[in-house]
Amino acid sequence: MLPDLSRVQRRQAISLTPLIDVVFILLLFFMLSSSFIKLKQINLPAAAQAAQSSDEVLLITLHSGGTAFSAAGQHYEVTDQSALTNLVTQNPHTIFALDVEPQVSTQSMLTLLDNLKRAGAINVSLTGVLP
Repeated sequence: MLPDLSRVQRRQAISLTPLIDVVFILLLFFMLSSSFIKLKQINLPAAAQAAQSSDEVLLITLHSGGTAFSAAGQHYEVTDQSALTNLVTQNPHTIFALDVEPQVSTQSMLTLLDNLKRAGAINVSLTGVLP
């Protein structure tokens, strides 16, 4: 016996053509209704002058235990504010590059950065990567 075709439900495929049409219409709408702003270049004269005037870089390596050594072989304690103040006053336009060893705590690094800032350091850079 043949099955009745009226009882058999045919599975109809969903056409993607109307969906694609709607997506293209939305794309055209958003492209035509948006406005493009020309970005202006911002000149920072103070930062440019500071970068040009300071060609000297002093590398400070921060070890675990709160000790820091400069590239010149000088030894500093992270909490010794007077020694850091003397260092900054001797080199006012120097870039202080801070190299941090992996086992150094973040608190020691931030303490040294804060003390350099309090000593008057203008240009401080981190060169080491913390894990």
